Amino acid sequence: MTIIFDRVPTLQSITQFEPEDERQTLIKGVLNQKILVPDILSLMPAWPCELQPDVDEVNKEIDTWLSTVNVAEEKKVKHRVRGNYTLLTAMYYPHCKKDKMLALTQFLYWIFFWDDEIDTGGELTEDDEGTRRCCEETNQCIDECLGPNPNYTPPAGSRGTVEMFYPILRDLRSGLGPVATERLRRELHDYVNGVNLQQCVRRADYLPNPWYHFLIRCNDVGVIPSITQNEYAMEFELPDHIREHPAMEMIVQECTKIVILLNDVLSLQKEFRVSQLENIVLLFMNTYSMSLHDAVGKVLDLIRDHYAICEAAEKRLPWSATDEKLNADIREYIRGCQRLATGTAHWSYSCERYFKLSQLNERRELLIDLSYAALT
Repeated sequence: MTIIFDRVPTLQSITQFEPEDERQTLIKGVLNQKILVPDILSLMPAWPCELQPDVDEVNKEIDTWLSTVNVAEEKKVKHRVRGNYTLLTAMYYPHCKKDKMLALTQFLYWIFFWDDEIDTGGELTEDDEGTRRCCEETNQCIDECLGPNPNYTPPAGSRGTVEMFYPILRDLRSGLGPVATERLRRELHDYVNGVNLQQCVRRADYLPNPWYHFLIRCNDVGVIPSITQNEYAMEFELPDHIREHPAMEMIVQECTKIVILLNDVLSLQKEFRVSQLENIVLLFMNTYSMSLHDAVGKVLDLIRDHYAICEAAEKRLPWSATDEKLNADIREYIRGCQRLATGTAHWSYSCERYFKLSQLNERRELLIDLSYAALT
């Protein structure tokens, strides 16, 4: 099944429920349900799932670096204990050199720190003006670090998550060619602006339609900048005519959609328990009166569909008849796209950011437990 977005509903036409009733009705309808979800990696059988071997050594460097970052200690400890983003980096970039791992891991710490400020429960969740300023400062940082006249000195008084981003982008730029640098600049702007839009959706009176949610998440999930960072990790630069080829663009977009879908399934319990209802599973239930079982099944079917589209697109890529180095770079880029999906799933099964490891059985089936939520 191919998802078509040309008829995305407006926020005003999303539902007929009263705002308070809609959210409480959804929570009460889901509360205390459980569902056993199959191993999501089994839905992507041909895609790689490997591990860069220097995780422990890089984690020591990360611990030293974290002590210098101007972010609340409580937040740093929470993310370090529950997240282990070095492991996630090692799954995204399993063949990169150890000296590249630090900047790539720091980027993932930044993206989780920064997103947490605006996400449900963050200090800017209810602060529209604060979010606007944060996004404005971050976009300025992106332009200063990745634009034509780089400046890596943060303005005085910058918020901690913006201040820490300057040296990270400096280090990433040092290992990227000009084409990839400009691509990363545009992609990071799309990410920041997408997060800003997602906050507007969360603060709207009504829950969004699941397809609208899916559409805007394609920007705010932050997957595409991590795909471009494969060029930093593996020391190559993909020509624009390859990156912008319709088949390659389809692979990037389809892998992004798969990450969104699998993340919404694996983070469902965590999000429900803080009443963050903008999750595609819950939105299918709300919009189409689906059961939990049917909504999860729908999302798993979508993962299968997008996986098939992605596999088919690979055959249409502009492979070279003479340049084997270019072909090798294309293959690495594609595998990097795929590893964003498999790596996110494998990492989710390996840490306790979204659920307790005791909820997994020996077949890596996950028992999602929606036993409580805060009524809003």
